[in-house]
Amino acid sequence: MAATATGHGRFVLRLGAAAVLIMPAAALAIDGQIVDADGKPVDQAMVTLGSAQLALGASTYTVFSDADGRYALPAKATGERVAVHKLGYAPVTLAPAQAAKVTLTKSDNIAAQAPPSAWLPRTGADDLARANTILQCTSCHQFPSQKVRHYSEMLDGKTEAEKQAAWKAMINYMRVKFVQIGPDQSLYDPAKMDLKGVFDPTQGSFDAHDEEQISAFLAKHLPTGFDTLKAYDYGAPLGVTAKTVMREIQLPQDAFVREVGLTPDSPYLWGADLQHNRLLRVDLATGEQKPYPIPYAGPTGPHTIVDTPDGHFWVTMLEQGVVGRFDPKTEQWQLFDKFGKYEMAHDIAPDYKFQAMPDPKGRYWFTLIGSNRMASLNPVTGEVGYIDTPRDEGESPMHSSLYGAVITRDGKRVWFSQLSGGIGAINTETDKLDVYLPMPQGAGPRRMAIDDQDVLYVPMFGTGEVLIYDSKTDKELGRVMTPDPNNASYSAVWDPWRKVVWLGTSNADVIYKFKPADRSFEVFPLPSAMGYLRMITFDRRNGNLWTAYSNIPTGAGPSRFVMVDPGDGVTVGTAQ
Repeated sequence: MAATATGHGRFVLRLGAAAVLIMPAAALAIDGQIVDADGKPVDQAMVTLGSAQLALGASTYTVFSDADGRYALPAKATGERVAVHKLGYAPVTLAPAQAAKVTLTKSDNIAAQAPPSAWLPRTGADDLARANTILQCTSCHQFPSQKVRHYSEMLDGKTEAEKQAAWKAMINYMRVKFVQIGPDQSLYDPAKMDLKGVFDPTQGSFDAHDEEQISAFLAKHLPTGFDTLKAYDYGAPLGVTAKTVMREIQLPQDAFVREVGLTPDSPYLWGADLQHNRLLRVDLATGEQKPYPIPYAGPTGPHTIVDTPDGHFWVTMLEQGVVGRFDPKTEQWQLFDKFGKYEMAHDIAPDYKFQAMPDPKGRYWFTLIGSNRMASLNPVTGEVGYIDTPRDEGESPMHSSLYGAVITRDGKRVWFSQLSGGIGAINTETDKLDVYLPMPQGAGPRRMAIDDQDVLYVPMFGTGEVLIYDSKTDKELGRVMTPDPNNASYSAVWDPWRKVVWLGTSNADVIYKFKPADRSFEVFPLPSAMGYLRMITFDRRNGNLWTAYSNIPTGAGPSRFVMVDPGDGVTVGTAQ
């Protein structure tokens, strides 16, 4: 088990799945100043305190310098290494005793600092192929990852035709790897599957045009050398201040904790560990962790965890058609296996507060990614209902990928998104499709937000846009390009206190803050490389953001919960 500083001064961990918590060393008071080679202050520099041997449950803390270059880490922060980083400067790693004054020198080569998105063209004649590449490849891992870069380097000197053939072979290999992503004891064991079905575009997650578009795009546009990068910028101002604090809590490296759940009724963090068919309880004060296996025979693959106003959690599961309601106070489950064995319940529809809410008939709504159907469940009666959503003729349900969902404030409409389709709404009074808006190929509408006025914010994973749509008037209000079109925004969540939208990215190691009032963005850089995000949620006691690094395959990147206190002094408890 070891921790090393990467080329951009952030920690990369190699950690086994320890079953005990190693307590941190005594807290240190660390503050200082960041200056450049001329002695001038460097503002918004990232300062992270961590340990050389970061144990299970241990935390790192990150702060940022002010206009005078000064920073101060929280008194509770512990560690033996201080890493200082700012894009465009050579990173520095040193002992806490040396951190009173740190000098950063500018660097004209930021290859080791830039995120994977920097290696893809931002615009060009192949925008459709670029979008489809991001949609299909970055859905599972950052792209180009280190392994992808190494593969591309081996193609240096090859003709474009030879490169395309090589990328086609890699795509076919990744199709097989895709079906291996699942929990322990998964029903989707590739050793027991007919691989013809994996490659059949009418059955699988890939379509015929995917292979041609992606391989041609990579052959033409992906570099074969990654040692030098002269220019990359975040595309929008940083939103961090000297009051911004980020905290990372180390999780088991062999776990696949997709998402984090919090409720004011529980003092703990709760993570959905898809890999090991369990919830993982984490003590905020100590980092101590306790597993809670799902009490169901066989694999469940818990995926999405969303709290409710009464302090419970709904948890969707990708195997055996199971969903569950969990009471963190009594630690009791109510499980429902009413959906079909291969339906794959992906999302439950939350409201503008990002809480799971029923419709006027008492039903909760789920997206079934395995069959391209919306499903309703009445937890009192156990009654379920299904509604098919549109897809192209001959397209497989898995390629359509019915994905995210939200519910309007009055509960009379449930909106859904399809990763390779469009967005639409189910009328919960008639149980019929009310609206459907097809999206261009490669757009990739993912997990959307809905605000307190029923306006939708839909991140387009492939094209890098945010669709803004008034669901009351059924009118599109605009499409806004995110700061980096290759960022692969996976999720949007409405912040009912700040009246902004937070976007979790998969490919740019940042969180975006989008302000609808003037349609501007701010960027919050993450402390760790490979910051592959899924959903963002809130601590409803203080308004802090929480998310998780969710790299695929398990163990391929940092496995941590991440807290972001923007430092804006927001007052919670007033959202209506």
